Amino acid sequence: MNSGQQLQLFHRRALIVFPPAMLTADSMGEVEADDGLRYYVKSDVHGKAVRASEWISTHLAEAVGIAAPNPVTMQMPNGEVVFGSRRIIGVADQLQTQVFLSTPSIGNVNQSTPGLGILLSKIYALDLFLFNDDRHANNYLSVNDNGVQRLYAFDFSRALFWHWPWAGYPPPQCNTRRVGAILRSHHGFDLVAANSVLDALAAFAPASLQGFINQMPADWLPASLHAQFMSVWTAGARQSRIDDIRKGLSDGSLL
Repeated sequence: MNSGQQLQLFHRRALIVFPPAMLTADSMGEVEADDGLRYYVKSDVHGKAVRASEWISTHLAEAVGIAAPNPVTMQMPNGEVVFGSRRIIGVADQLQTQVFLSTPSIGNVNQSTPGLGILLSKIYALDLFLFNDDRHANNYLSVNDNGVQRLYAFDFSRALFWHWPWAGYPPPQCNTRRVGAILRSHHGFDLVAANSVLDALAAFAPASLQGFINQMPADWLPASLHAQFMSVWTAGARQSRIDDIRKGLSDGSLL
């Protein structure tokens, strides 16, 4: 399949629509779909390709080893096809997750959060690459898995195409950098883990990225924006960005 071809897409259908109840940017609310599961849904806002940003970023997160809720294309009752993020069964409420994130795990203080600093470091590196400037405490989900709290990252609406074309990196005063500093004070920073995400991004084949794009509706990503994004991925710009982030994490200028 070449980049101009589109797969025949299957959309979940929203049967019941609930108003927004989560503190996430640009959410349309929650729906119950024809598979009996619930999803949080988003459409494009402010002229930004939010659906494409969410779709591509969520798939990239999973590809580089960061757990994220399952994404789907969701057909609303009015016929609009939007981005859907599956609600994870057993997820803790936001207050519990915030307490979980703010409880120190460095120095083996909290044995119930193995690898939390590693995962947060990976998410931070991906957010820098995607120019996600709005990663805050409400952009994480946690689930108690037999006494071990598992963490998921979600909400990439202010990443990727929100600030396109990319010019530098999220600034120090943004949520991603400010909250990132707080989380590092509780859980440390694992440079090896962060670099592993950058390694994966550097090695990720353009054909695989195109495969993600082919699985979403073509009108989510205008042709000109699609071409610009793939040009970054196939030319030297991707590697230059990765190299800059490695340096900024190593010397602390991007922490």
